[in-house]
Amino acid sequence: MENFTRRQALRAGALGLMSAGFLSWTTEANAASTIETIYKAAGPWPVATGTSGGHRLYYPQALGSGGVTHPIVTWGNGSWATPDNYPGLLNHLASWGFAVVASTSTTTGTGAEILAAAQHLIGLNTDPASVFHGKLDTARVAAVGHSQGAGGSINAANRSAGLIKTVVPIAVPAQWMASPGDEFSVADLTCPVLLLSGANDWLISSAATVQGYYDQATAGAGRALLKGAGHNDIQNTGGGFLGYVTAWLRYRLQADTQARGAFAGSTPELPTNTAWQNQALKNLT
Repeated sequence: MENFTRRQALRAGALGLMSAGFLSWTTEANAASTIETIYKAAGPWPVATGTSGGHRLYYPQALGSGGVTHPIVTWGNGSWATPDNYPGLLNHLASWGFAVVASTSTTTGTGAEILAAAQHLIGLNTDPASVFHGKLDTARVAAVGHSQGAGGSINAANRSAGLIKTVVPIAVPAQWMASPGDEFSVADLTCPVLLLSGANDWLISSAATVQGYYDQATAGAGRALLKGAGHNDIQNTGGGFLGYVTAWLRYRLQADTQARGAFAGSTPELPTNTAWQNQALKNLT
């Protein structure tokens, strides 16, 4: 039998409470900052989709055009969700030049499925029969996830022996909600982490929860809560999360100096963006 206080609490957050209106009370504030606005718009790459080895794939249609190799993003679903719940984000990242691989598992908290998906895509890079053959930058891999998958993204990074270079946990739950085997440690991360949540996500991924994880991070970190957003606002279109998730990945995996300006330098944009609250950055160059 599942542990009610953990998995059922997550399910209540994902399904019941949202429908009752407790997690999404208001419309997200409009982003008014330049860098966020740039990366919230669709990128220049037309997107193709597919499946392989039980994983869903989202990637630039013209893979390798101009000699480009594409960094990898491996995705972790929230509890009882599948990639079909996140079309906005997954397609958006592909439009910015990332090869995205998404586990179809609805329980990704251990991180095993997220890491296996990354390893599967890396394998396709060496397969002459694959469209990905020689087109991927397998040294630049990120793990991104929502809710249970946010904890899973941290686990995947900690168990990847350095393969995963950055993590973006979105609406990461409080530790008491992690079922046995899903426990994760931000303190053990050896790569930079961007912790994002919704300002109205008071039950599962509250300001205090995000603050606690941020305080534990030692390898570079950012945190912010999107005003007006609840636990599941990353689903469907991706809403106000698209800009900074994309900018962070461009900064960390593609050395994009414009994107870097949101998080590093003398006057980074994120802390001054009035569409967000509880922002902080540390140890980022």
